[in-house]
Amino acid sequence: MIRTVVVMFCFFIGSLITTSQEVRTFRGTVIDVVTKEIIPFATIAVYNDKNELLDGASTNDRGHFQLKTNKRFTYFEISFIGYENFVKRLSEINDLTNISIELKPTVSNLEEVVVEAGRTTTQLKIDRKIIDIGADIQQSGTTALEAFDQIVDIQTDLGTGSISLRGSDNVRLLINGKPSSMDAVELLEQIPSSTIKSVEIITSPSAKYQADGLSGVINVILKRNLNTGLNLNLNSSVGTKRYGYGIDGNYNLSFVNLRFNASQSGREMDSKQTIDRTFLNGNTQSIFTPHDFNGLVRQGTVGLDFFIDKYNEFSIGFDYTDDYHSFYNNSQYFNVTDRNDFVYTRNSAHSHFTSVFNANYRKAFRKEGHFLEIDYNLNDNKNEYPASDFEDAVFLFDQIIEEDNTIHAISLDYVLPVSEKIQIETGASWNRSDTKNQQFFRANNTTGALDTFDYEEELLGIYGLAKFSAQNLDWQVGLRYEDFSSTSQNTLNLSTTDLDFSNFFPSIHVSYKFNEDNTIGLGYSKRVSRPNLHHINPFQLGNPFFRFDGNPELKPESSDNIELNYQNNGEKINWSLATFYRYRKDVILWVNDIEDNNVQVISFQNIGVNHSFGVETTVKYKFAKFWDTALTGNYYYTAIDDNNLVTWDELYSSNLQLKNTFKISKKISTDITYRHMPRRQNAFNFIEPRHRVDWALRAKFLKNKLRANLRVVDVLDNNLMKRNTRTTEFNQRTVWKFQSQTLGFLFSLNYMLFKNENKERNRKKREYRHNDSNN
Repeated sequence: MIRTVVVMFCFFIGSLITTSQEVRTFRGTVIDVVTKEIIPFATIAVYNDKNELLDGASTNDRGHFQLKTNKRFTYFEISFIGYENFVKRLSEINDLTNISIELKPTVSNLEEVVVEAGRTTTQLKIDRKIIDIGADIQQSGTTALEAFDQIVDIQTDLGTGSISLRGSDNVRLLINGKPSSMDAVELLEQIPSSTIKSVEIITSPSAKYQADGLSGVINVILKRNLNTGLNLNLNSSVGTKRYGYGIDGNYNLSFVNLRFNASQSGREMDSKQTIDRTFLNGNTQSIFTPHDFNGLVRQGTVGLDFFIDKYNEFSIGFDYTDDYHSFYNNSQYFNVTDRNDFVYTRNSAHSHFTSVFNANYRKAFRKEGHFLEIDYNLNDNKNEYPASDFEDAVFLFDQIIEEDNTIHAISLDYVLPVSEKIQIETGASWNRSDTKNQQFFRANNTTGALDTFDYEEELLGIYGLAKFSAQNLDWQVGLRYEDFSSTSQNTLNLSTTDLDFSNFFPSIHVSYKFNEDNTIGLGYSKRVSRPNLHHINPFQLGNPFFRFDGNPELKPESSDNIELNYQNNGEKINWSLATFYRYRKDVILWVNDIEDNNVQVISFQNIGVNHSFGVETTVKYKFAKFWDTALTGNYYYTAIDDNNLVTWDELYSSNLQLKNTFKISKKISTDITYRHMPRRQNAFNFIEPRHRVDWALRAKFLKNKLRANLRVVDVLDNNLMKRNTRTTEFNQRTVWKFQSQTLGFLFSLNYMLFKNENKERNRKKREYRHNDSNN
């Protein structure tokens, strides 16, 4: 009897201990009470009845949270910048695994008008990576191209003005999901980073995306002002040979929203190149070429959004950009075989006038996520490239190239949620591009000649996409059909082209979520790169020692891409890993050749088959409340099948970035970033290792309405580019000292003049993007 009592007593005490240490799991979602949008990175804290903080968690990039705790608490307190704190008592919750929290925006305090993410965040979706620029100090007061330079996933070379993904520059650039007729780098240099909301890096595009862009798609999402009332934002910056100022805002009356912005920026840059060249026949040539650049960009945008009713929205917008920059080269030629030293001078200027008109209509249906959307975009771009060349101050020739591009793009998308776990998407797009090039050339003491090159391109695309969800597994299967045609006429050599290609492009993506913090994904897509204006255009600026040749005989290049990625989100440490394989056929490559008079000729050729592999990883760790660090690295390798055209058939590149952000106080924060770029091996050249250190500081004043940034790029001023080129015709070494080190100040003032509280409508602040799977 006593033994039984003792056993029961021990069991009772053990049960109490076990119960007191029981770990309970709480799951839920945090959303905006007005827009019903999810709120990522909100803080979830739990307190006891003595108002003592016991435990906590935060929402992930989808607004979900999970809290595991053995603490006994009384209530939750949920908070996020720009929203009122919300208290939810434990006794009020019926389902502990499906807690719904709605936060109300704070609108009464002027210092909280602008809600800005505290840091750049990365979301890994089933078919793409989304980088929210947020409040990254290193990306403030820059151009979009310079902002890309801080994103290791995008390989950006500010010296040569080039961008690439995963070791390939065959990238498709979109702005709000729409193509532009401008060169990608020229376009990115026009866009202030302050206007960017996020950057989508799509290395495994679904069938919804147009199939061009072998290494993937970069989609720049611009901010869109929809805040209620009248809002004004003022921005100004000044730095090393640069300045900028602008105003943007909106006037929202609930049923209609007027948005606008205007800006002007000026930039100068100087660089110095030393080129030493030895030809196969023993001839030599050395060039010292200082390069002076002076540019001015003026931009203006106006748009109207009509919220007709709960189910119908209509928007129109117009953008205009005037981009002018001049170049001056006074190149000194020396060590030239059989010639005395001489000076070759070029005066040149580029003018770009771009007009963009957009109209969009969305019809929503009663079922959430069920909609039909139509979008029309007109992009008109006019370019002028005049140049005058002199040798030892003696006039040689005038050359003027005019290029007019017009793109019409119409897109139709329909999304039908069949059930909570099945969604069907379908749509079509039609793009037409018309380009007219004129070249006027007049040599000394001769009559000028005018030649034209007309190019037309048309692309029709139709796609279907099905999405399935089964517990923790998500599937996305799609098929796209494209019909491409192009024609060209060249009066210079009386040549014509007439191309027509039709192809199917399948895609499949699978994502498995082990839990809220661990996700693995697998994707496959087929892509293409067809001969286009860039490849066959014969009218491009050169000089007597260097020229481009168009190649109308190119075949389309195709690729099959497979990608595997994994992401882990912890409380203090987040890390991700991605690896890929890309099979490329009929690869289009930029090839060098030398004519008898030692003129370097560059053209595009099909060189055969490439096999590419790569790995990317990012580790983010929070050492303390005031200290965040992120280590990002990548490595890419390409093997070229037997080909006699290239010098090296094994190509590789890599990047390493260490970013440390410190919050000195509530008002002051700083960022120190180190970047190392080991040797990059290309088909005809290699670039020697480089590294640099960037530093930035931010301070907030006037209740956070005024912000000041100081940013220094390349603190040590040692980011030289040293490139060694080897071909069957010549060897060349280039040392390029470009204006890498820059100092910049940015001032930003944000202010709401008044809020239209009585006319606020419950609607989503969404952006239309035909190529976005999450409209």
